[in-house]
Amino acid sequence: MKAGLIASQKTNLSKGAYSRQIGSNGRVSRVVCSVADPDRRQVLTGIAGGMAVSVGTQLIVPDMAEAKLVDKVIKGSALSAFQKRDLLADFQKRIEKEMKSVLTAADAPAAMRLLIHDAATFDAKTKTGGMNGSIATAEELKRPVNRDLNALVDKLRKVREAVKANGPPAQAMVSWADTIVLAAKVTTELSWNKEKAARSEKSQTLAQQFGNPFEVKLGRVDSTGPDPDVNIPGPGSSSAEVQAFMGALNVKDPSQLGGPLGKKAPFWERPTFLLWTASEDDPAAAEAAFAQDPTFDAWKQKYDKSRATTFRQDYEIDFITFFNKLADLGAVFDKNVYLYDLTIQVPDRL
Repeated sequence: MKAGLIASQKTNLSKGAYSRQIGSNGRVSRVVCSVADPDRRQVLTGIAGGMAVSVGTQLIVPDMAEAKLVDKVIKGSALSAFQKRDLLADFQKRIEKEMKSVLTAADAPAAMRLLIHDAATFDAKTKTGGMNGSIATAEELKRPVNRDLNALVDKLRKVREAVKANGPPAQAMVSWADTIVLAAKVTTELSWNKEKAARSEKSQTLAQQFGNPFEVKLGRVDSTGPDPDVNIPGPGSSSAEVQAFMGALNVKDPSQLGGPLGKKAPFWERPTFLLWTASEDDPAAAEAAFAQDPTFDAWKQKYDKSRATTFRQDYEIDFITFFNKLADLGAVFDKNVYLYDLTIQVPDRL
């Protein structure tokens, strides 16, 4: 790859394969489109951009030497769907790589607490609060229940700054809300890998290659200030206290819950067991404490069986499902926030 290039990405098209290289300044340096039956637009788009286009086995190269090249800007919002997907995937990959350089499996409980505490401010009646990154504000971090999260927030602040410094200048800094979600995701995966490695190297290898995909959505918009204080149970709280808190999340009218015809709370006993115990400093001990309640004991037995298997599907898939419901609670998304304009060179005679 040429010096200064930061990515070489390939994406399948319906008629072939598309490859592009993006420079650190957001400039497209090379595009190759190899298709068995290309349409006219695909070929002309490549040639007009001063790019090599491979049609089947024939390589069409525009006469670059005879033409003066000028810059052409493609707006980020005008990129194709697969180009946007590739750009965002590369962005997330860079963030997660940076996180893995400063975070470990030991950070997973704190990262889950950070996620829960940010989401916990959501008010279902007013549709305010929730996953908006306000937990990272100085005012919220001063609150007694959040004070032990300052060290993790400091690490994540450095991650955000590093990703911004080493990425395309025109790309927006990752929001605090997205940073919190990705930190919880990355550290959870690290803790799962550690558990699998403790079983056997073969189990870890199989699980990593054919495991359950942990996908999250990006584009959360940050709050401009702190959210109102809420009463969040502290570490070591009883299962009854925790369930009363979790069961009220995203509930507008509590009178509609329970009973034979009533609705089930969005964060009922199953998601509470999965998410809250993962936020305790000793998740295994927290699960054992929760299991003193017969309702939670049933879920513990179910997930203990799942975690004894190679792929741990029931446990991990359920965790990921409820994780994303919490991560999206009250979130406002901007699907184009991380896109940026790309500059290509085209002959000025075309």
